[in-house]
Amino acid sequence: MELTRMKVVFFDLDGTLFDHYHSLRLAIAAIQRNYNELKEKNIDELIDKYNLALQQAYDAYLDKVIAYEQADVQKIHLFFSSLGLPEPSLDEVQKFRGTYKAVYRKNRRATPGSIEALARLREHGYRIAIITNGQVEDQTAKAKAIGIHHLIDRIITSEEAGYRKPDRRIFQYAIEQLGASPDTGCLIGDSADSDIKGALDAQMVAIMYSPTAQNSQKLLFGQQIPIIRHMTQLLGYLGIGDH
Repeated sequence: MELTRMKVVFFDLDGTLFDHYHSLRLAIAAIQRNYNELKEKNIDELIDKYNLALQQAYDAYLDKVIAYEQADVQKIHLFFSSLGLPEPSLDEVQKFRGTYKAVYRKNRRATPGSIEALARLREHGYRIAIITNGQVEDQTAKAKAIGIHHLIDRIITSEEAGYRKPDRRIFQYAIEQLGASPDTGCLIGDSADSDIKGALDAQMVAIMYSPTAQNSQKLLFGQQIPIIRHMTQLLGYLGIGDH
């Protein structure tokens, strides 16, 4: 599969260009060391439960059920609840947030091969954009912290577009903003539901990023979707060879 007609490449940020799981694992390990109740727990279980709490709290914010500032506190309450722990006090919430954020931010990095892939895309004249449900200020700071901001033409957020992934309209909005068309833009993302489904609904080509995948493609929403395990694999799909 060579996508040589592509002119614009759209990426998800969290879990795709930004190595969320690297920062998350180190932050949860730090939390685990600080809480006796968590020391005997399996770290993978803690990561799964925290990720679920994070998603639930952020979805509540996106659905306008809670304010953005409340989502950060809400996810900690949900995390404690999922582990059968007592409701955390205000002091415990603040301590948790302080520990988690310090470690998470210190260890932010791009996913393996992302910086190289973005640089090569730019060398070959591609326009590059991020489509994210995150807030523009947070996501811009994150892109700068992991060393990719200078390689990106646009960061398009659900705030700006008025729709959130997987709504096809945020993808259509992004295509219009970059002066592309559905058949000259492709999307790379790690979420089948948020990224792949939305891109397909917008008639775009979609590629799944999954570092732990065993196969090179997967049937999703009635289509065989190519899977890349390392970001530089994308270059081959776009017909960009070695130097």
